[in-house]
Amino acid sequence: MKNLKTKSSEWSRGLAKSITFIVTKDCQLACKYCYLVGKNTKERMSWEVAKQAIDYILGHEEEFKEESVIWDFIGGEPFLEIDLIDKICDYLKTEMYRLNHHWFNSYRFSFSTNGINYHTEKVQNFIKKNYEHLSIGITIDGTRRKHDLNRIWKTPDMEHGIMPKPEEEHGSYDDVVRNIPLWLEQFPGAGTKVTI
Repeated sequence: MKNLKTKSSEWSRGLAKSITFIVTKDCQLACKYCYLVGKNTKERMSWEVAKQAIDYILGHEEEFKEESVIWDFIGGEPFLEIDLIDKICDYLKTEMYRLNHHWFNSYRFSFSTNGINYHTEKVQNFIKKNYEHLSIGITIDGTRRKHDLNRIWKTPDMEHGIMPKPEEEHGSYDDVVRNIPLWLEQFPGAGTKVTI
């Protein structure tokens, strides 16, 4: 076995391959500007599909010359599928090591999240386990008023395409902001996405 690659920061210099897993089409919110049409609780990535993708990518190392990789997880809301994500990441780490892959120790797990589930035990356990290789951005659209204009909780009727009336809308600002101190404590240099 050749020498294992030591920890690298190549990914942070823009020399990384970005590979995205869309783990779910579900989300707690019904943001008015969301790019994902047809949100639902049924369409989620299976472990079998994730494993096949990983096996293909890691098995064709010669086709992926970039020094580093960013494994990006999106949705819907990716942290709704934290159990699947944890299984995927454990498998990625094990296989990159087993194969002595050139991405071993030169990878990042990246997330863009609405932040609502950030404080939960499963998400926090995942963060502790993978901290050295994580990038997490929480989306927040400015002030409470600005955020709550568009980033609203979905109602049960959202799955049937029925939009809530403005007087029935409930913004998500307070539910996101409660997790910001913990996020900033864990990732003081973190960035986020704001939709204008």
